[in-house]
Amino acid sequence: MLSSLRVRDLAVLEDVDVTLDTGLTVLTGETGAGKSLVVDALSLLSGERSDATLVRAGAERLVVEGSFETDDAAVATALAGAGLREPGARGPVEVVVRREVSSQGKGRLFIDGSPAALRTLAELAPRLLVLYGQAEARELLDPAAPRELLDRFGALVERAAEVERLHAAWREKDSDRERIAALGKDGPARLELLEFRIGEIDRAAPVSGEEEGLAREKVALSSVEKRGRLLGEAVAALESDEGGALPALTALRRALVALAEVDPGTAGHLATVDDLVERVSELAASTSRDLERLEADPARLAEIVERLDVLAKLKRKYGATLGDVLAYRGAIGRERDELADLEGALREAEKAAGEAFAVYRAAALELSLARSAAAPKLGRAVERQLADLAFLSPSFRVEVSRKAAPESPFVAGEDRVAFGPHGIDVVALSFAPNPGEPPRPLAKIASGGELSRVQLSVAAALAEAEASRDGKRSSRRGGPVRTFVFDEVDAGVSGATAEAVGRKLRALAAREQVLVVTHLPQVAAAGERHLAVRKEVSGGRTRTVVTDLDEKGRVEAIAALLAGASVTDPARRQARQLLSALAEPARSRP
Repeated sequence: MLSSLRVRDLAVLEDVDVTLDTGLTVLTGETGAGKSLVVDALSLLSGERSDATLVRAGAERLVVEGSFETDDAAVATALAGAGLREPGARGPVEVVVRREVSSQGKGRLFIDGSPAALRTLAELAPRLLVLYGQAEARELLDPAAPRELLDRFGALVERAAEVERLHAAWREKDSDRERIAALGKDGPARLELLEFRIGEIDRAAPVSGEEEGLAREKVALSSVEKRGRLLGEAVAALESDEGGALPALTALRRALVALAEVDPGTAGHLATVDDLVERVSELAASTSRDLERLEADPARLAEIVERLDVLAKLKRKYGATLGDVLAYRGAIGRERDELADLEGALREAEKAAGEAFAVYRAAALELSLARSAAAPKLGRAVERQLADLAFLSPSFRVEVSRKAAPESPFVAGEDRVAFGPHGIDVVALSFAPNPGEPPRPLAKIASGGELSRVQLSVAAALAEAEASRDGKRSSRRGGPVRTFVFDEVDAGVSGATAEAVGRKLRALAAREQVLVVTHLPQVAAAGERHLAVRKEVSGGRTRTVVTDLDEKGRVEAIAALLAGASVTDPARRQARQLLSALAEPARSRP
């Protein structure tokens, strides 16, 4: 459900914040007050294309933000797929959708504060928000909608999900079978190639990380000559009789010893020189030992160079690193083993795929039978609802069929039929609003206003069926709460029919969150919350204000719908009567 809506600088909606609850919320206001702009804001949250003309004059951008609460597992899956949730997360979640549109027409989308693509919102939105206006009822016209609707009505959602899971399991097994079967076409040649590559890698016997040690040893061996020359120069600099450090220090010591005899005050210098002589002597001895130990090993150097060349060739052919080469060796080793017993592997793969398909087929057939049984019940349930909404003898049909596919392995009865993750059924809706007319596809027969009322009837029939299964109105099993928005679903009706529309909206709101834009007092009186939309002028600018009405405010608003601009006491009495007649016991809030 939509728990809050925030709108900034969308035309005259300068600054609107609305907190929403479950149940039925009605929006009323004079023509041009901005009710349609609220629907436009909700349309942006549903993934509709943005339009720079909606940005308030003088503003840099418009902002629409909606916070949704849902326990729909499909929403969590979509969020995880988009990297916005941890995979496998379950339970209720809050989803914050934010749309921004600049005055230049550039749009940005954020989901839970992170930038997101519109395709992600397109996947999420139908699970959160359903819009029905005069122009269209998108959910009913979506190709997948009839099947999903029928599954919800018939309490088949979990069975449909199991069929989808079993189809995925079969596809995985069948992909293995196809892969192994493909290997059989060039099995001998492939096996010969794998044996060659395995032999080449095994003969080299690479060890992950060995290159680093070899490279260091190569550097050391390659520098023997240079190191010997530099060590010799160091020894000469320390020990040479001509300019060497050690002879110079020895001469300095003799001079200081002589000096100390005539000037005792200089004796302290002697200790310093003695320390230097000792340190330089140790350095000279150590350097001489390093020079003596230094040996060239051209054979070992050649061996290292050859080994590094072998490893480099392996990497050029089989992987960027020795770790990659070893991983590749493991993979082709397994493939070699599989090819060595290709016939047996194919038998096992065919058996596994066949068993998986049999399980999927049985579940798909059972689901198809259940859908076929539920379809006429749904049709009759919708017809009963339609009869209360200004349709004279309407006809509504839910047709379950199968698509022939001569090459398909799926046999249903005597026919081969197409199949997929959702089973074998093609579900379609047909409608005849007037008596004497044959039902035709819903998308081709219904007008915009009719579609809205058809959808209301469908939603009401679904709510009634779910309530009957649950045994109580406050319980909701069979699907998560979504937000239904009806923009003047009551167009073209009045009187008792209008009251019936209000009651149906209220019944739907027992299980789904419903927002309805209306001009009819009978529908407005059915609401559990009433939002009044009005324009005001401040500082020479027009803006729309949305007010959450209290009981007194509701009476005045409904009376205005009854009487027009001049609200009379009789209109107020009639408004109170409507509110009383359409009031139902308060439902427990989650």
